[in-house]
Amino acid sequence: MKLVVAVIMVLLGIMARPAQAADTIEAHYKVAGPWAVTTADAPGYKLYYPADLGAGGVKHPIITWGNGTNAVPTQYSGLLNQLASWGFAVVASTDTTTGTGSEMIAAAQYLIARNTDSSSVFYGKLDVTKVGAVGHSQGAGGSVNTATKSGGLIDTVVPIALPAPIWVSSGDKFYVDQLTCPVLFVSGANDTLISPNSALQTYYGQVPGAAAKAQLKGADHNTIQGTGGGFLGYVTAWLMYQLQGDTYARGAFAGTTPELNTNAGWQNQVEKNLP
Repeated sequence: MKLVVAVIMVLLGIMARPAQAADTIEAHYKVAGPWAVTTADAPGYKLYYPADLGAGGVKHPIITWGNGTNAVPTQYSGLLNQLASWGFAVVASTDTTTGTGSEMIAAAQYLIARNTDSSSVFYGKLDVTKVGAVGHSQGAGGSVNTATKSGGLIDTVVPIALPAPIWVSSGDKFYVDQLTCPVLFVSGANDTLISPNSALQTYYGQVPGAAAKAQLKGADHNTIQGTGGGFLGYVTAWLMYQLQGDTYARGAFAGTTPELNTNAGWQNQVEKNLP
């Protein structure tokens, strides 16, 4: 009798099926990637990178990281290890003031130079044509400055909790209207003082080219520190899309219905001019 009922349910299309995971792109990229990770210290820098650099002939894109005010790379170990596990070579300045972008530019150039240094573990293993700038708070402004001041070095930018203009010192001022590469603005929905949606929406509107913006519900200004919280999935997916040509990751931000726009864990999501 039970068998008969089951057959009828199948025929009617109501047989219980495995639940489809919500927000599958975010879920895919919020966990560690396929690369084991190692870290190293260099004068002025903390490095996070795949332990088996160049395996299978892979060339690893570069991420230059900018700390928030008075912060150091180890406070962002969740995010930086995550990016390395997805095949990126990450160089993080140990400077606690990265708003001008000069520290992040120097960091990117340091790692690029290692690609031609036969004594370096990075020798011939990096894709120096694919470089992203990512930063938090003051370092988020630094990531924008890195892109606009480095003569086309940077291919994409992810400013995390980019401060409203009132919080930006004159020496750290940045100009998002000068960005010529795609940018993803993310912040916490509870970060209503330093990086509120009103400021991000203005920045988004000023970008002349490709851009996306979203706020993580329940997150505050420093949620990105430590484990990286709920930011990991889409930050990783964006960088995979922009720097590794990952078409699956692209679906989070582009296409008929970007996944980000239907994700109930986020709010104020918008995109424009994304290929």
